[in-house]
Amino acid sequence: MLTVVAGVLALLTIGAVITGYVWYDRASAPDRSTPDVAVVNYLQAALVSHDPVRAKLFTCDGAVPAVDEFAAQLSRREQELAVSFSINIENVAVSKTAEADASVIAVIRRSASIDGVHQSLADTWRFDVKDSDGWRVCAGTRIS
Repeated sequence: MLTVVAGVLALLTIGAVITGYVWYDRASAPDRSTPDVAVVNYLQAALVSHDPVRAKLFTCDGAVPAVDEFAAQLSRREQELAVSFSINIENVAVSKTAEADASVIAVIRRSASIDGVHQSLADTWRFDVKDSDGWRVCAGTRIS
């Protein structure tokens, strides 16, 4: 009888551990389910959170040089002006170019209050994304 109870408890414990692992894996996995979600999550990590490790989870090769340079420019301007920019990603639109390729257009708006005056600048960007075990950003170009 004691062996049966111990076996049942062992099975319940193993089941709980497996369930916990699956839930944790799903909760912590980056969302790359669609091209627009991948781009927004990438930009949030790269420009808002300043988290290059997380940003790499959304890229093809680990870096998008144009966005990296843009992030560096923003950081320099924040230091020069002694402000903190608020970054918003707006007007995200997807155009599929092939089954596993897409182009995403997004407006990146940066805002700050400088000398008591609220100022905002927006740039339109185009991102090339590929579906490779989830959608990933392969290139980014500022188009205006």
